[in-house]
Parts: sequence; structure tokens; C-alpha cells
Amino acid sequence: EHMTGFEEGRPLFVRSPESKFNLANFMRTNLYTCLGAMRVGLNLLFEKENVKVDRLLGHGGLFKTKGVGQQILADAVNAPVSVMATAGEGGAWGIALLASYLVNKEEGETLEAFLDNKVFADQESSTLDPKPEGVAGFNAFMDSYMKGLSIEKAAVDSKIW
Repeated sequence: EHMTGFEEGRPLFVRSPESKFNLANFMRTNLYTCLGAMRVGLNLLFEKENVKVDRLLGHGGLFKTKGVGQQILADAVNAPVSVMATAGEGGAWGIALLASYLVNKEEGETLEAFLDNKVFADQESSTLDPKPEGVAGFNAFMDSYMKGLSIEKAAVDSKIW
């Protein structure tokens, strides 16, 4: 993942003796990890470029189970996340939308306007706001995630796997 400086990785499970290891926490860690590299990149935008996110529109496998991935993403980016009824659909849906925009946009029409007025105008959606305890939890996870990158780097450099 180029945002974390890795050309290859190793699936690692690292915990401290104080960790509360149970299935729910293990699954949450896996979901959080899916968003870890993305958050590293977003931190650059948030902290160095002063980018603000008003809302995200989510689509893809993370949203297959209603509300779970949506809430985790909202907490990860500390912004509301909206999903449409088809959010759990897979495939190259986002690329197809961008291609459609390039081919079908009106003169001067922004991507945001194209999506709002032509793609999602009549779609049912739901929005979840970040929860303060979820944001705090994800931020604590990110502290550990960043510290753990040196462990993964050591595993990659060892070349024993």
C-alpha cells in the first residue's frame, strides 16, 4: 500500500497482554484495518491540506451488512456516510460511474451535480453520522496501526514467508 510505504505486506495479528481478545474485537480490528491505509492518506489531506469532508457516499462490499461498514467508515473519517439501497453491490461500479459522467455530462456539469441529479436522484438512501465514542475508538486504533507498521515492515524485510 503506497500510502503506508509498502510494496507488499504480511497478514499479522498483533495484540498486547491487556487486549480484550474476543470474536467481536477481532472482527472490528479486521474492518478497521481495511480502512487504515485510507485513513493515512486522508490524514494528509485533513492535516496538511485542510480538506474538510461534509459527507461520503459509500458503495461496495464493505456495506453488504446494513449499517456495520457504514458506521465504521463514518467513525473513521468523522463525517456522515450515506449509502444507497444498492450499496452492497460489487464490481467496478465506481469506474463505470466516472465513465458515464465523462460521456454523459452536460456542459459545465460537476461530478457532484451529475451524481445527485442523474444517478441518485430517485434512489432511497440512509445516512449514519459518526459517533463520538466510535471516532475516539478508531483514532486509538490508528495510533496502534501506525506503531504496528514497523512490525509489518520487519516481517516483510525478513523474507522468511
